[in-house]
Amino acid sequence: MNYDRLKSVYSSGLLFVFWLVVSLVIVPNVIVYSVNFQQQIKSTKLWTEAACIWLHFIVALGSFIANCFAEKYIPIETISDERPIVPEVYVSFPSRIFCTWVTSLILRGYKKPLTENDCWQLPISERTVTVAHQVQNCMKGINTRTTNISYENISIANRTEDENRNSLNDLPLIDIKKPLSKYQKKTIFWHALFGAFIDKIIAGGLIKFVHDLFQLTGPLILKLFLNYFTDPTKPKWLGIFYAILLSTIVFCQVIFLRAYFHCQFLVGLRFRSAIIGLVYRKSLKLSNSSKHETTTGEMINLMAIDASHFGEITTQLHMLWSGPFQITIILVLLYQQMQLAIIPGVALLLLMIPINLFLQRIQKKLTSKQLTVKDERIKMMNEILNGIRVLKLYAWEMAFIR
Repeated sequence: MNYDRLKSVYSSGLLFVFWLVVSLVIVPNVIVYSVNFQQQIKSTKLWTEAACIWLHFIVALGSFIANCFAEKYIPIETISDERPIVPEVYVSFPSRIFCTWVTSLILRGYKKPLTENDCWQLPISERTVTVAHQVQNCMKGINTRTTNISYENISIANRTEDENRNSLNDLPLIDIKKPLSKYQKKTIFWHALFGAFIDKIIAGGLIKFVHDLFQLTGPLILKLFLNYFTDPTKPKWLGIFYAILLSTIVFCQVIFLRAYFHCQFLVGLRFRSAIIGLVYRKSLKLSNSSKHETTTGEMINLMAIDASHFGEITTQLHMLWSGPFQITIILVLLYQQMQLAIIPGVALLLLMIPINLFLQRIQKKLTSKQLTVKDERIKMMNEILNGIRVLKLYAWEMAFIR
C-alpha cells in the first residue's frame, strides 16, 4: 500500500486480486460449517471454528469490497487547460478492467455531438513532449555508451621515460570525432525506442502469455466436461465444477485479451507520439543543405504514415513468439487425438508461409511507389503555395494577370 501511495496509484490491482482470491477460498469452508449447523451438529469446538471462519470471511469480503473503490483523487499535475484529466488515472481497478469510466463520455455523446471541450486531457506521462523526451534521453545514453572510449590505467610512477614512451606508442589510434554510420544510427534509434518503453512491452508479453494459457486450457476443460456426460456414475458436483471452471476460464480469457490490447495500444500511441515529436524537432534544426536533400513531403510522410504504422504494429508485436508457441501446443494436442491425420493440415500451413511472404513483398513495393507519388504531390503543392506567398508578399498579382 505504501508503494502504491508513492507511485500515486489510487486503486491497487494486486490487493484487489488478493482479497478476491481469499474471499473465494473461504467460501467452501463457510458452506461446510453452514451445512453442519443445519444438521444440528453443535459443540464448543464447532462454534469456535465457525466463528473464526465467519469472521475471516467477513473481513476478507469487506476488504474486497473496499478495494472496489478508489481513493479520493488529488491532482498532482499542473495542467493549463480547464478540461479534466482522463479518469483512467484515478478510477478503481474494476472500473479500469471493465472500462466503466468511459460510460459518462458515451452518454454525453448520445445526448449531443461531442466537441473538443467534452473530451478529457491526457496525463503528463502520455503526452508527446514527455514521450519524445524519454526516447531522446535513451538515444543520448546509448550514443554515449557507443562512443565512449575506456583506456587502461597505466602506471608511470615506477617506469623509465623510454618504457612510458613505448607504452604510449602501443595505444591504438582512435578517431573520436568519427561520425556514426547509418546502420549504427538505426540501431541506436531502435534500441532507444524499445528501451524507453520496455516495461510496458514486457507487461504486454506477460499478459499475452497468460491469455494464451487460458485459451489453450479451455479445450482441455471442455473435453473433461463432455466426458462427464458419457459416464453417469460420476457425481453431480463434478459437472457443476467443470461448468463453473469453463465459464471462469472464458471470462478470464476475455479480460486478459482486453488488457493486452489496451497495453499494446498504449505502447503504440507512445511510439507514434515519440516519432512525431522527434521528426518535428529534427525538422526545425535542419540546415539549408539538408532541407534540399529532405523534402517537406518526406517529413510529412514520416509523421503521418510511418509513425501510424509503428502504432499499429505493436498489437501484433508479441505474435512473433506467441504464434509459434500456440501452433506448437495445438499441434501436440491434435497429434494426441488424430495421430498422423494432422500431416496434410501441417503441410498446408507450411505451404502458406512462402505465399504470404511473396504477397507481403508485393504489397511493400506498391506501398513504396504510393509514398513516392505522394511525396512528389506534397512537394509540388509546397512549391505552389510558396509561389503564391511570393506573389501576395510583393503584390505582383496584377502584373502577372497582365
